[in-house]
This record gives sequence, structure tokens and C-alpha cells, in this order.
Amino acid sequence: MPFQTSFVVAAAVCTALAGVTPARADDDNQNACGAVLCLAGLMQGANGGRDCRQYEADYFSIVRYHHGHFDLGGTSRARGDYLNQCRSAGSDQKSSVNARYGGLENGP
Repeated sequence: MPFQTSFVVAAAVCTALAGVTPARADDDNQNACGAVLCLAGLMQGANGGRDCRQYEADYFSIVRYHHGHFDLGGTSRARGDYLNQCRSAGSDQKSSVNARYGGLENGP
């Protein structure tokens, strides 16, 4: 990763971690926490690259349908529930991420 990209990713992760509160590690779904960090970084203009690809794919694979059509509200709620499995991230951070990406049918 070029230096500038590494710096942007590191800055995004530090920004994302600012909202993290201490919690027991066994209370967290580490994949959900990875999704919170990577998507928060993406909102800041960072690109976590290969390290974030799977976390983002896991988040965007959560899709709900109603009568065969994309269910924006159902998808957003299900993705929010997933992010909430990361108890060590602040609820404001998880809400911001889900407000931005929760209703997208596909990833950005």
C-alpha cells in the first residue's frame, strides 16, 4: 500500500476508534467490529483495501426482500442489528455507518 493510502487508512481507523468504548472482547462479534471500522473509514474517504474487503462484503451481503423486491427498511434494520453485535463501538458511530450504507442494495 502506498504511504499516502496507508496514512489515510490509519487516520480513518484512529478516527473510528475514538468512538470505541471498552468492553469485554468476548462480547463483540469481531466481524461486525471490522465492518464498523472499515465502513467508518470509507465514510471518511479511506480505502481499507484488501483488509476491509471481507468485512464490507459481509455487511453488504445482508439483504432483505419483501414480496420479491428489495426491502430498504428491512435491510437497514438487519444491517444495523449486525453492527450492534460490536458492543465496543459507540452507538453513534454504528448509527452513522448504517444511516449512510444500511439502505443501499449493493455496496458503494
